[in-house]
Amino acid sequence: MWTPISLESIVPPKLPPHVVRVRNRSGRPYLYLMRHRGTARAEKAIRLPDDPRSREFWSEYARLMNLPVVPASTKSFTALIEAWHASPEWKQLADKTRVEWTRYSERIKAAWGDLEVVGIEPRHVLALRDKFAATPATANNLLRCLSSMLAWSVPRGWRPDNPCREVKPLKGGEGYAPWPKDVIAAAREELREDLWWCVALALYTGQRLSDVLAMRWDHIVDGRISVAQEKTKKRLLIQIHKDLRAVLDTIPKRAVTILTSSEGTPWRGGFQAVWRKHRPRAVVEAGLVFHGLRKSAVVTLLEAGCTTAMVQSVTGQSLQMVEHYAKGVNQMTLADAAILAWEQNAERTEIANQFANQIAPNRAK
Repeated sequence: MWTPISLESIVPPKLPPHVVRVRNRSGRPYLYLMRHRGTARAEKAIRLPDDPRSREFWSEYARLMNLPVVPASTKSFTALIEAWHASPEWKQLADKTRVEWTRYSERIKAAWGDLEVVGIEPRHVLALRDKFAATPATANNLLRCLSSMLAWSVPRGWRPDNPCREVKPLKGGEGYAPWPKDVIAAAREELREDLWWCVALALYTGQRLSDVLAMRWDHIVDGRISVAQEKTKKRLLIQIHKDLRAVLDTIPKRAVTILTSSEGTPWRGGFQAVWRKHRPRAVVEAGLVFHGLRKSAVVTLLEAGCTTAMVQSVTGQSLQMVEHYAKGVNQMTLADAAILAWEQNAERTEIANQFANQIAPNRAK
């Protein structure tokens, strides 16, 4: 069983909507429900139980807000996972996200299935994250899945807060490494032609594999390709790079999709198996994955001097994500400029010293 949460031992949680903490003259806090406060529709303030982590508080809040109350007997993680997966919010997630988070949900269920959701504390989240510390990306993805699930549970009465907010992701699990230029060149030389087409389309559009495989010939209009991202539902219109145009000119139109397998049929679920079998040696030795081409596109655009907004308009990523990548690129650019300035200053100093040595004898005469 989880150890009960002590309000005095941790920072008070963020209060739910319409709840206000009011202090009396002695400084003692009280909680009130004040719907539509400060508007013409303001309702009378209603006193709530003092402990915002207690079941009494959330039961009263749910009653006043007309929210569904989850019976205590069904508040296990197994029940929460089932409820989350049946929710409209879950159905609105991209197919790939649902598949990925289903996998992590099973790991959470295996660890905590019969335990009550209300009992979890940040230290428990930390312990579960650290169980997968050998693979930081897995640990961080599990943390994101758990955080999303618990955030969904809060307004539905499962628990008063999201303890994942207190746990930071592990370093080293921040994404996939970009492909270096020499690896891309090796891929061009070694890859089977139909696989190189996939690499080129991913590299020059900066899109995810699923979106690349779904691109169609009729998506190309006036030198641009239209992309409807499966995961984010964003719609992009991307100008075709001249090098990609040269690749497209070599691809036979054997199906409605641009990319086809060696049999001439659209790629479906079998691409990853074929890729693992035929990927270039340089890719394997460097520990790179296909998704790293998306980061390669971002880095290449940044190195070309594109702003983060320009990069975002191509890849469809959030500005925060592009800015995260930009930090590394900007650091390298600034470091190169600094070393160049250092070298140039040393050269100027050496020239000045030589000139001074040349004119010194003449002054002596």
